[in-house]
Order: sequence, then structure tokens, then C-alpha cells
Amino acid sequence: MNTLTRIALGAAVLGSAKINAAHVERVAFQSEGTEIVGQLYLPEGNAQGAARPAVVVTGSWTSVKEQMPANYAKALAAKGYIALTFDFRGWGESGGDFRYVEDPVAKTKDIIAAAAFLADRAEADPTRVSALGICASAGYAIDAAVESQHIAAVAVVAPWLHDSEIVDEIYGGQESIDQLVQASREALDRFEKTGELTTVPAAGDEGSSAIMQQAPYYTDPNRGLIPEYDNQFNIATWEPWLTYDAIRTAGLIKKPLILVHSQAAAIPQGARKFSERMGSNGKMVWLDNATQFEFYDDEATIKRATAEVAKFLDSLESIETQDSAAIRTLIEAVATLADLGNFTALQTLYADEVLVDYTSLVGGQPELKSASKLMTEWANVLPGFDRTRHQILDIEVSLSGRSAEASAQIVADHWVEDLHWQVSGRYHYRLENDDSWRIAYHQFVVEAEQGTRDVFGPATANAKRNPAPYIERQKSVAAVRSFLESLEAKDMERFENLWAEDAVQDMPYSPEGFPKRVSGRENLVRHYANWPEISGRADFTSHLVIYPTQDPQLVFAEWRGDVEVIPTGRKYLQTYGGLFHVEKGKIALFREYYDPAAFSHAFGLSAI
Repeated sequence: MNTLTRIALGAAVLGSAKINAAHVERVAFQSEGTEIVGQLYLPEGNAQGAARPAVVVTGSWTSVKEQMPANYAKALAAKGYIALTFDFRGWGESGGDFRYVEDPVAKTKDIIAAAAFLADRAEADPTRVSALGICASAGYAIDAAVESQHIAAVAVVAPWLHDSEIVDEIYGGQESIDQLVQASREALDRFEKTGELTTVPAAGDEGSSAIMQQAPYYTDPNRGLIPEYDNQFNIATWEPWLTYDAIRTAGLIKKPLILVHSQAAAIPQGARKFSERMGSNGKMVWLDNATQFEFYDDEATIKRATAEVAKFLDSLESIETQDSAAIRTLIEAVATLADLGNFTALQTLYADEVLVDYTSLVGGQPELKSASKLMTEWANVLPGFDRTRHQILDIEVSLSGRSAEASAQIVADHWVEDLHWQVSGRYHYRLENDDSWRIAYHQFVVEAEQGTRDVFGPATANAKRNPAPYIERQKSVAAVRSFLESLEAKDMERFENLWAEDAVQDMPYSPEGFPKRVSGRENLVRHYANWPEISGRADFTSHLVIYPTQDPQLVFAEWRGDVEVIPTGRKYLQTYGGLFHVEKGKIALFREYYDPAAFSHAFGLSAI
């Protein structure tokens, strides 16, 4: 008996499911540059633009979209869901030269691409896109849900979920597995060198070279052996398949998950192991006496399984995607960080430029300003209050690809001594996602005020007397940049004004004959006095990187020096590191690190 024959045990010869959908549309999309061909199943009476919950449906290993995925897509469409089936890359109608390979990683990426495609369809509700994986693709669907921002929930039916322990049990032990892996590597090597595939039939009669034998679903023309089925298996499959651990994600999946299986179907031990580890967000449903192939095309079994899946998904009245959750957390964090006075962290939640509209509060016009300028304005006022409290309520999020609209109710209280001002209203946000969600626009619409705006006078005065760390850090960073710019411009008056009276410059790696420490502003000015005469064009800021520290007075910087040295006619190319201690905008300490050999050569201090 072939090692995969076990999946066929208990299967009966059954008629194909007869569930019909009202409309099927042929579609295509890209997955990592490869065209993926699919079919979109639309419920009867679905109006263009109507936002319905949607499901990406995938099937068993070696299968194509017209087999069991189509049966479940039709059943889901009958329940009002939009369903997408597709051929994985290298299978069926989809592109890809390396064909008939059961590669879990590639197939997972295809599901992620399919979910993104489905979320962009006008008919689909992008916040309610789910994945349904049958048999082998159950693991891929779960993996995709872990990674995809578009997949809000996942369902698996008759899941084939194995780990190394189950693989060892099914495939005859380590020696047998090693042989299959070696054959897989040889097939891959052959393809890479010649472009030729090493294939055998996926399913066939007992005693044939087929991978699956005694598997009547795949060999019966009235069931799975349809014209669209490739019935091919690439030997290069073995290594990615046998080394795949579908159970590892049980502890990673944080989205709603349902597993529908039967003790009479394939490897129920894998589903049990997964369910024991998946946590409270998952649900396990066992159907009585349903064999693996009955899950594929028996109408009654499909209806039972689909009913469980639909009931589970319907119970999630508003499935929240990772993106909408991230946006809600971001908006809540804006209020929290403002109250804490952490404007450095707060700035990271905003785009580099943000359109700000406070016209309903202070009049004027909306302003486009940098995030740093916005933070500076807030840091010059908010820390001056004795206390602030920004309450965020009723956050609403609407996603559209990499953009989002959001709104939130806010109640903001401000106190200075016995003065109090409360304002309430609604914020409206526009957010963009490059590497992460950030606010590109916010508008505040006032609804009510209590107390007095006179609270701002003493708050502003307090903030000026005791600058916030954000303001102090800005002064420190500005002093460092100004120091380097003054050397570039040979502006020695500006250079002198940057130093504290008792400033120190440490140069621990200075070459022989060159000072390792200069103390006092006068001595520092004298130390640099001949800089304008000995240097020509100088560049210190083109590659400047500044690393602010938790202490707003400490700054570490890295930069490159590119200087024309006039006395020697040589180029001085140097990479610097510098630790600066800045007090009230004046440099009190500069500890400079550089390569003394490059310095000595450029300025003629050695024969290097």
C-alpha cells in the first residue's frame, strides 16, 4: 500500500455535490509576479458594490480550483458569501514554470495575494475577508492568516495538519523520509540545470507509479478526475512538504479560527494536537462518520461542514482585521502619549507631513506642517498644564487598501491650579500605510466646551520656564548640526557661540603630537582658529545620522567628513562618531572618535 493511501481509507464512491451558485466570474491577479487565475462566486442577487463577507477557498494537495474548492465556494455563495477559488502557481490555469510542486511556503503566499485581491473587490467587505482551507491547504490558510493583514478569520475543513512526529509515523520513518528528500533535491537540481520536471501521476491504480493509490476521488471521472485536473506530482515536492510543520502556528494564530474534522477522516491526530495548542480564539467541531473524500464532494457532508463554518463566521458580527486593530491602538496611543508628554514617541504616529484642521476651535485655515513642527507646538503648551486627560471613545475605522479613514469621540480636560477647561468633540483622521499606519490628516470638530480658555496663559508660561524633554532634545540636536555646519561654512563666530564657557572636547584617538583634550571655550576657539585657512571645501552633514538618547541633553552622532586640505593638497576622508552633552543649547562636552591614521595622512602629520 502506498504511503499516502491511508487518506483514502473508508472512502465511498459518491456522486459529486450538486450545489449551484448564481454567478461565476473568471478573474486573475498577481502573486510575486506570477499570474494566478481564479473564479469568483457571487451570491444570487448580489448588487455591484454591495459589501458582503468574502472567503478565499483552497483545496487539497495537487487539486485545482474546479474540484472541492468549487463545491465549498458554491455552498458559501448560497449562504450569501462571496467566494474566491484559484489555481496555485504551477497548477491548473495559473502561471509558473516550476509546476506541480506542493510547496507550502509558495502556496501560503498565493493565499495572501488572493485575500488582498478579494479585499479590493467592490463586492467584498474588506473587514470581513476569511480563508477556508481544505485538507493540505488548511495549514497554508492558517499560516496566511497569521501573516496577512486582510484575512480576519480562518476556517479549515478536513484539515491535514502534520508535524515531524506525524510525518515520521505516516511516511515510514526517518530512513524513508531521507530517501524522499534526496529524490526531491535531485529533481530540483535537474530543473535548475535543464528546466525539465521530474513528475509522476498524482493518483492512479494500485501498483502504478502514482503517489496516491486506492484514492477513488482522484481517479473517478465522475468525481475528482475532471478535465481540469493535472493529476501530476513533481518529485521536488517531497522536501518542502515533509519538512513543513503545520502545527507550529497553533500558538501564533490570534484570529478567530474554526476546525471542522471527523475521526473517520485523515490524520485526526493532527487536528487534535493543533486544537490543544490553539488557545481560546479557536473552535473545534467534530462531525460523525465523515470520511476524507466525503468532505470533498458529498453534498450532505459539504452542507454540514459549510453550515458550521458559516455559523461561526456569522457569529463574528464585526471581524476586526489587524489593520483596523492597529489603527484603533494608534488613535488611543495619541491620547495616552500626549498626556504623558512623550512627544518623541507621539511623532512616530504621524506622517512626515500632516494636514491639521483646528478651524472649528481656533478659526483660520487648515495647515500642512511637518510632524516635528506639530509636536513642537504641542510640547510648548501641554507640559505646562498641571494635568491633562484626553479620553478617546467610539473609534470607527474604514479601510481602503493602504489608506484608511477613522473618527473618534474625545473629551479633553486641562488643569492649571484652580483653572479648568474641558472641550469635547470628534476627531476625523486620514491614515496612510507605508511600513506602518501613520496619521496624515486630522480634523477636530468642537461640540461643547466647559470652563475657561484662560488656562492656556499660565500653561504656556510654565512650559517656557520648564521646557519639555522634547524641546530640550530639539535644542541638543540643533546644536550638534549647527556645530558641523559652522565648520563647513568656516563661520567661526557661529562656532564660538555654540560652546559652553567650560566646554570640553575629548579626542581619545588623536595621533602622537595632537591634543587628546581641549578644555574651555577660549582654548577650543584657539584650537580651531586656523581651520578656515587650512581647509577648502568641507562636507560633514551629507551623511549625518543623529541618535537622540533618553536623556534629552545627550546626543550620539555619526557622520562622514570629506575635506580638501589646502597645505597638503590631499583629501581628508573620515568616518566620525561623536557623543555630545548639550546644556541649554550650548555644547558642554564633545567626545570625538575617528581614525587617526587617515587624519595624520591628510594633514601631513606622518609619512603614511
